[in-house]
Order: sequence, then C-alpha cells, then structure tokens
Amino acid sequence: MVWLISIVLYLHVLGAIFWVGSATMFQYIFVPALRGMPFEAQHPWLQSLAVRYGPVIGVVGGLTMVLGVLRGVLTGVLGSLNTPYGATWLVAVVLGVPVIAIGGGFIGPTGSKLAAAGSKDEVQTLAARMSTYGRLESAGFLVLLALMVAMHAGY
Repeated sequence: MVWLISIVLYLHVLGAIFWVGSATMFQYIFVPALRGMPFEAQHPWLQSLAVRYGPVIGVVGGLTMVLGVLRGVLTGVLGSLNTPYGATWLVAVVLGVPVIAIGGGFIGPTGSKLAAAGSKDEVQTLAARMSTYGRLESAGFLVLLALMVAMHAGY
C-alpha cells in the first residue's frame, strides 16, 4: 500500500507542477507577449498553441485533482474528517472545484476563441478577459498551495 500511495503522491505533485507552472507561464509570459505581437504573428501562434496545449491541460488538471482526492482516501482521511488534517483536506477538495471550473469553463473556452479570433482587436479583448480569469485561477492555486503545505504540517 505504501508504494501505491507513493506513486499517487508522485503523480499528483508532478501533475500540479505541470498545471500550475504552465498556467503561470501562459498567464504572465505568453498572454502579455501576445498582446504586443502583430495579428499576423498572433493568429498562427494561437492556433498552434490551442491544438497542443488545450487538450493536455484539461486532462492534467483533472487528474491532479482526482489523484489528490485518491491520495486522501488511500491514507484514510475519510475516517478523520473531524481532525484539522481532515478539515484542511476537505477544504482543499471543495476549493479545488472552482479552480478547475475557472480553467475548464472560462480559460479553456476563451483560449479556443483566441485561436479563432479574426482581428487584432478581438485578440486584445479576449487576451484581457483571459488575464482576468488567469488572476482568479492563480489566486486559487496560491490558496491550494497553502492548504497543501498545511496538510504536510499535519493540519
């Protein structure tokens, strides 16, 4: 059982690194750079990114959440939800849902619209919207990270 829990933890952390790292890079490096590019460069770049990144990030984000829940279940958290650790785990699961919803319900569809944008003005408008959603997602990541650290400390 220790090996299974270790593998689940490893995959959960690896997924979180990819999810948070790539989302951060996208929001704080790619989107601002995109806004300064001419439309002739934006359009093919966005289409290429949408084809490669879009399908991957949704799966990674979802699996990261599932693996976090699975890790808790495998380590017996369901029997200790009345402890500080159990309560922290439960809060992390509940707060993880809106973070996933922001990514899948707002950032993903906005990214698809960006890839299909027909003008620089449309790209600028959608990029601004994407930045707003990205800041919300980043705030969620920071809260989740704080909860993960608290759980590691036994809370």
